[in-house]
Amino acid sequence: MVAGLTVGKKAYHSVEPEMRRVLAEAIQLREELLELADRDSAAFNAVMAAYKLPKETEADRAERERAIQSALKGATEIPYQTGLRCFRVLELAEIVVTKGNKSALSDGGAATSLAEAAVQAALLNVALNLSAISDESLKSKYTQERERLAQHAHEKRAAILKTIAERLIP
Repeated sequence: MVAGLTVGKKAYHSVEPEMRRVLAEAIQLREELLELADRDSAAFNAVMAAYKLPKETEADRAERERAIQSALKGATEIPYQTGLRCFRVLELAEIVVTKGNKSALSDGGAATSLAEAAVQAALLNVALNLSAISDESLKSKYTQERERLAQHAHEKRAAILKTIAERLIP
């Protein structure tokens, strides 16, 4: 929104090409995030279906566990990818808050807060799925990445909100 409110304004002519790029990427990210939401729903359904598999025989139990673990891996990767895309939204928010239309800074702040919340929510989903995964190597990898991304998102939000405050009160 901030990029859109910056494009075409004489005072922001020098940043118009960059705002157009931000706007185009934001539209692309919206599409990717909508697709990831659909994929996340499908991944959840796959996990639920795996838990409903028969467990009468040892072979049934082994197949059920294999299916559960496979489904959980997909159900972990999708929200992780969602978190990465939401972090990119934060990065775009930083650009528009730094260079965009000053009259729309509150919208940039709202986008910042929502994007960081979306990162954290996606990463909570990752953590939940990791708790049931038996592959310790995979758990370790995702745990480290999840913690890193959560921290970076928190720091990025704080930096952006500081920029907003500085632009509002020079």
